Amino acid sequence: MSARARVWIIVGVAALAAAGTAVGVTLATRTDVHRQAGKPPPFAPDPTARPEVEQQVREALQAWPAGTVRRLRILAARYPGSALVRLELGLALAFSGQQSDATRAWREAEQVQPDSPSAVRAQDLRHPSSAPGLPPFVPSFVRATSPVEAHLLRGAGYQQALRPVSAEREFRVAARLAPNDPEALTAAAVALYDKDRPALAFSHLGPLAQRFPRAQTVRFHLGLLLIYFGDLARARRELAQARAEGPRTPLGKRADTLLKAGRKR
Repeated sequence: MSARARVWIIVGVAALAAAGTAVGVTLATRTDVHRQAGKPPPFAPDPTARPEVEQQVREALQAWPAGTVRRLRILAARYPGSALVRLELGLALAFSGQQSDATRAWREAEQVQPDSPSAVRAQDLRHPSSAPGLPPFVPSFVRATSPVEAHLLRGAGYQQALRPVSAEREFRVAARLAPNDPEALTAAAVALYDKDRPALAFSHLGPLAQRFPRAQTVRFHLGLLLIYFGDLARARRELAQARAEGPRTPLGKRADTLLKAGRKR
């Protein structure tokens, strides 16, 4: 992904947040992993990690550089289900110049605990040229008025907490309850986006544009995913169409915000 695309996402999301719009996006903190003499790898808090694990990881980082990697390897063996330990082990390895081992640790972080902020951050670190985080589902409403909408809001909340597996589960339930609702189906498609396999989400979302050609939510999210994918020209077309379907709706205004952010870059 180009630097321009990354800036577009960050500026666009910031603009939406400044406008008071709940977009369901949390940009995962990504660290520059170039070696910094005397500075230990940063600690990235993860609410899904057990407190004792967090404490031991902090202690290992504080010992930098003497024994940090060794201590984190011991913790990885002691806590095989902790993504946080593997995320920090990868950072310590990268800071030590062991990039291939770092990448392996980050892959393991995603595998052992995929429903965690550490797993999302590990994927970011494996894809340094991409925008941080994952594309969000943006509800067209604020308060739920049905069980389907309740699941959609819960899913968006999980996305904000960097819990992609829980988010996907909520969206999948919503789609099962409302198999003809473009919003529920769009949410389920967006949740499939993975930086290693972006085609999976597009293979579900693309057909929805044909099935629901006037559905603003489909066009908006297709444009959003295209920004993350780096296809800015097609993203603009989809966002422009989303805006045209209702410029004064919440999604229409958000599409306009993203389009304006793109023109400023």
